[in-house]
Amino acid sequence: MGALVDPPRARFAGASGPVPAPVRARMAGASWKDDPRCPPWDDLAYLELDHVTFDGGAARGELVVARAIAADALCLFARLWAIGFPVRRMELVDDHGADDERSMAADNCSAFNFRVVAGTSVLSQHALGRAIDINPVENPWVTHAGFVPEAGAPYLDRAWIRPGMIVRPHPVTAALDELGWEWGGDWRHASDYHHVVRRR
Repeated sequence: MGALVDPPRARFAGASGPVPAPVRARMAGASWKDDPRCPPWDDLAYLELDHVTFDGGAARGELVVARAIAADALCLFARLWAIGFPVRRMELVDDHGADDERSMAADNCSAFNFRVVAGTSVLSQHALGRAIDINPVENPWVTHAGFVPEAGAPYLDRAWIRPGMIVRPHPVTAALDELGWEWGGDWRHASDYHHVVRRR
Protein backbone atom coordinates (compact mmCIF):
# COMPACT_ATOMS: atom_id res chain seq x y z
CA MET A 1 0.00 0.00 0.00
CA GLY A 2 1.82 3.09 -1.26
CA ALA A 3 0.57 5.54 1.39
CA LEU A 4 2.07 3.46 4.21
CA VAL A 5 5.51 2.76 5.68
CA ASP A 6 6.71 0.06 8.05
CA PRO A 7 5.27 1.03 11.44
CA PRO A 8 7.51 1.30 14.51
CA ARG A 9 7.65 -1.76 16.74
CA ALA A 10 6.88 0.34 19.81
CA ARG A 11 3.30 0.67 20.98
CA PHE A 12 1.39 3.88 20.33
CA ALA A 13 1.20 6.29 23.24
CA GLY A 14 -1.07 9.29 23.61
CA ALA A 15 -2.56 11.41 26.36
CA SER A 16 -5.42 13.87 26.65
CA GLY A 17 -6.07 16.53 29.26
CA PRO A 18 -7.07 20.15 29.84
CA VAL A 19 -5.18 22.77 27.88
CA PRO A 20 -2.23 23.67 30.17
CA ALA A 21 -1.57 27.29 31.10
CA PRO A 22 1.63 27.56 29.00
CA VAL A 23 -0.25 26.24 25.95
CA ARG A 24 -3.12 28.66 26.58
CA ALA A 25 -0.56 31.47 26.59
CA ARG A 26 0.70 30.30 23.17
CA MET A 27 -2.82 30.16 21.77
CA ALA A 28 -4.45 33.26 23.28
CA GLY A 29 -4.96 35.93 20.64
CA ALA A 30 -3.82 33.51 17.92
CA SER A 31 -5.79 30.28 17.41
CA TRP A 32 -7.97 31.09 20.45
CA LYS A 33 -9.86 34.37 20.37
CA ASP A 34 -11.71 36.40 22.97
CA ASP A 35 -14.94 35.96 21.05
CA PRO A 36 -18.27 34.72 22.40
CA ARG A 37 -18.42 32.14 19.60
CA CYS A 38 -14.99 30.70 20.47
CA PRO A 39 -15.11 27.52 22.57
CA PRO A 40 -14.20 28.12 26.23
CA TRP A 41 -10.99 26.51 27.40
CA ASP A 42 -12.90 23.84 29.32
CA ASP A 43 -14.46 22.65 26.05
CA LEU A 44 -11.03 21.99 24.53
CA ALA A 45 -8.50 19.23 25.13
CA TYR A 46 -4.73 19.14 24.68
CA LEU A 47 -3.37 15.95 23.13
CA GLU A 48 0.21 14.70 23.14
CA LEU A 49 0.51 11.72 20.85
CA ASP A 50 2.87 9.59 18.84
CA HIS A 51 2.92 9.53 15.08
CA VAL A 52 4.87 7.58 12.48
CA THR A 53 7.46 9.56 10.51
CA PHE A 54 8.14 9.22 6.80
CA ASP A 55 11.26 7.15 7.45
CA GLY A 56 9.33 4.70 9.62
CA GLY A 57 10.49 6.24 12.88
CA ALA A 58 8.46 7.82 15.63
CA ALA A 59 7.83 11.38 16.79
CA ARG A 60 5.73 13.05 19.46
CA GLY A 61 3.20 15.66 18.38
CA GLU A 62 0.55 17.90 19.89
CA LEU A 63 -3.00 18.81 18.92
CA VAL A 64 -5.83 20.80 20.46
CA VAL A 65 -9.30 19.46 19.73
CA ALA A 66 -12.81 19.70 21.15
CA ARG A 67 -12.87 17.83 24.45
CA ALA A 68 -15.90 15.89 23.17
CA ILE A 69 -13.80 14.22 20.44
CA ALA A 70 -10.48 13.85 22.29
CA ALA A 71 -10.85 10.09 22.78
CA ASP A 72 -11.93 9.71 19.13
CA ALA A 73 -8.83 11.59 17.95
CA LEU A 74 -6.52 9.43 20.04
CA CYS A 75 -8.22 6.33 18.67
CA LEU A 76 -7.78 7.56 15.09
CA PHE A 77 -4.08 8.26 15.47
CA ALA A 78 -3.53 4.96 17.25
CA ARG A 79 -5.01 3.28 14.18
CA LEU A 80 -2.86 5.34 11.80
CA TRP A 81 0.20 4.36 13.87
CA ALA A 82 -0.76 0.68 13.72
CA ILE A 83 -1.06 0.63 9.93
CA GLY A 84 2.11 2.67 9.35
CA PHE A 85 0.56 5.86 8.00
CA PRO A 86 3.21 8.61 8.26
CA VAL A 87 2.54 12.17 9.41
CA ARG A 88 5.03 14.86 8.35
CA ARG A 89 4.71 17.04 11.46
CA MET A 90 2.18 17.68 14.20
CA GLU A 91 2.41 21.13 15.76
CA LEU A 92 -0.13 23.62 17.01
CA VAL A 93 -1.18 26.02 14.28
CA ASP A 94 0.06 28.76 16.62
CA ASP A 95 3.62 27.69 15.75
CA HIS A 96 2.73 28.98 12.27
CA GLY A 97 1.17 32.25 13.39
CA ALA A 98 -2.30 30.60 13.52
CA ASP A 99 -2.19 31.07 9.73
CA ASP A 100 -3.86 28.20 7.91
CA GLU A 101 -1.93 28.73 4.68
CA ARG A 102 1.42 28.81 6.47
CA SER A 103 0.54 25.67 8.37
CA MET A 104 -0.50 23.89 5.17
CA ALA A 105 2.66 24.99 3.36
CA ALA A 106 4.69 23.50 6.22
CA ASP A 107 2.84 20.17 5.74
CA ASN A 108 1.63 20.43 9.32
CA CYS A 109 -1.07 18.30 10.91
CA SER A 110 -3.18 20.59 13.08
CA ALA A 111 -6.70 20.86 14.50
CA PHE A 112 -8.25 23.69 16.53
CA ASN A 113 -8.05 27.18 15.03
CA PHE A 114 -10.83 29.70 15.61
CA ARG A 115 -11.36 30.92 12.05
CA VAL A 116 -13.89 31.05 9.25
CA VAL A 117 -13.93 28.92 6.10
CA ALA A 118 -11.69 30.65 3.56
CA GLY A 119 -13.63 33.19 1.49
CA THR A 120 -16.73 33.05 3.72
CA SER A 121 -18.05 34.31 7.05
CA VAL A 122 -18.97 30.79 8.16
CA LEU A 123 -17.09 29.29 11.09
CA SER A 124 -14.88 26.38 10.13
CA GLN A 125 -15.14 23.04 11.91
CA HIS A 126 -11.59 23.85 13.02
CA ALA A 127 -13.07 26.76 15.00
CA LEU A 128 -15.02 24.18 16.99
CA GLY A 129 -12.07 21.82 17.39
CA ARG A 130 -13.79 19.06 15.41
CA ALA A 131 -11.60 19.00 12.30
CA ILE A 132 -8.03 17.82 11.78
CA ASP A 133 -5.82 18.51 8.76
CA ILE A 134 -3.40 15.69 7.96
CA ASN A 135 -0.41 16.06 5.61
CA PRO A 136 -1.75 19.02 3.58
CA VAL A 137 1.06 18.84 1.01
CA GLU A 138 0.44 15.18 0.20
CA ASN A 139 -3.32 15.84 0.42
CA PRO A 140 -4.07 19.28 -1.05
CA TRP A 141 -7.37 21.14 -1.03
CA VAL A 142 -8.64 21.18 -4.62
CA THR A 143 -11.49 23.38 -5.89
CA HIS A 144 -12.63 24.64 -9.28
CA ALA A 145 -10.43 27.70 -8.67
CA GLY A 146 -7.20 25.78 -8.03
CA PHE A 147 -5.49 24.10 -5.11
CA VAL A 148 -3.50 24.80 -1.96
CA PRO A 149 -0.81 24.52 -0.81
CA GLU A 150 1.36 25.13 -3.87
CA ALA A 151 3.75 22.37 -2.76
CA GLY A 152 0.88 19.92 -3.23
CA ALA A 153 1.12 20.12 -7.04
CA PRO A 154 2.93 16.76 -7.41
CA TYR A 155 0.11 15.12 -5.44
CA LEU A 156 -2.76 16.21 -7.65
CA ASP A 157 -2.34 12.83 -9.35
CA ARG A 158 -4.29 10.77 -6.84
CA ALA A 159 -3.79 7.54 -8.75
CA TRP A 160 -0.05 7.52 -7.98
CA ILE A 161 -0.21 6.66 -4.30
CA ARG A 162 2.79 7.78 -2.24
CA PRO A 163 3.50 7.83 1.51
CA GLY A 164 1.27 10.15 3.50
CA MET A 165 -1.54 10.34 0.94
CA ILE A 166 -5.17 9.71 1.90
CA VAL A 167 -7.06 8.02 -0.93
CA ARG A 168 -10.06 5.79 -1.43
CA PRO A 169 -10.11 2.82 -1.27
CA HIS A 170 -7.29 2.42 1.26
CA PRO A 171 -6.72 1.30 4.87
CA VAL A 172 -6.71 4.96 5.96
CA THR A 173 -10.16 5.75 4.58
CA ALA A 174 -11.38 2.36 5.81
CA ALA A 175 -10.28 3.42 9.31
CA LEU A 176 -11.99 6.80 8.95
CA ASP A 177 -15.21 5.09 7.90
CA GLU A 178 -15.06 2.53 10.71
CA LEU A 179 -14.31 5.12 13.38
CA GLY A 180 -16.96 7.61 12.23
CA TRP A 181 -14.85 10.38 10.68
CA GLU A 182 -15.99 12.37 7.65
CA TRP A 183 -13.31 12.79 4.95
CA GLY A 184 -13.13 15.95 2.84
CA GLY A 185 -11.98 13.89 -0.13
CA ASP A 186 -15.56 12.61 -0.44
CA TRP A 187 -17.09 16.08 -0.79
CA ARG A 188 -18.79 17.06 -4.06
CA HIS A 189 -18.15 20.82 -4.04
CA ALA A 190 -14.40 20.43 -3.46
CA SER A 191 -11.83 17.78 -2.63
CA ASP A 192 -10.27 18.62 0.73
CA TYR A 193 -8.04 15.58 0.86
CA HIS A 194 -6.28 16.53 4.12
CA HIS A 195 -9.42 17.37 6.10
CA VAL A 196 -11.17 14.96 8.48
CA VAL A 197 -14.11 15.88 10.72
CA ARG A 198 -15.78 14.28 13.71
CA ARG A 199 -19.22 15.87 14.04
CA ARG A 200 -20.81 14.02 16.96
